[in-house]
Amino acid sequence: METIEVKNGDTVIVKNENTTIGYATFDSRKQELTYLFVNPAFRRKGYGKLLKEKAEQTSGCSLSPSDPISPLGQKFFNITMGHSSEIRKR
Repeated sequence: METIEVKNGDTVIVKNENTTIGYATFDSRKQELTYLFVNPAFRRKGYGKLLKEKAEQTSGCSLSPSDPISPLGQKFFNITMGHSSEIRKR
């Protein structure tokens, strides 16, 4: 059974009874998702999307990835989320 918690108002954590599955940090003021990590053993199971959605719900705004964005992050936002317009061209 997974649990989701928000720490310090800017960090979303999903975990089960054994481990942290993943977490996301965000900056509401800049409307940015500053970091998103999912444990490799739990990837491709919807946890990244869950973390992003909970971060947006908590922040009260749509979040774009902050720079720099890794190749895996690019793939997540372009393919998995289907929101290529969210990635800022700087």
